[in-house]
Amino acid sequence: MSNSSTLTIRIDADIKEAARNRAARLGVSLGTLIENDLRQFINGRPIVIDDDSFVPTERLKADIAAAREDEANGDYDDVPADDLDAYFANRGKAVA
Repeated sequence: MSNSSTLTIRIDADIKEAARNRAARLGVSLGTLIENDLRQFINGRPIVIDDDSFVPTERLKADIAAAREDEANGDYDDVPADDLDAYFANRGKAVA
């Protein structure tokens, strides 16, 4: 990888070790596993967050409320996953 970068994250040590062990059984490094997940996320694949420790940000709560309001008003848009910021920035504005 000629264009690599370092990513530093804080994670529970038990989770890290369990993930490292499972990745090793599959014959891949933990870094490869994380890079693969990031690529899937970038490409718009669904993510599942099922840990009770997940707490949505205020922005996420507002975006969900706005989407529910749009749905209730019958305002459905087909929004590409890579253009969500533009969608929410222009929400409610006429599109030329």
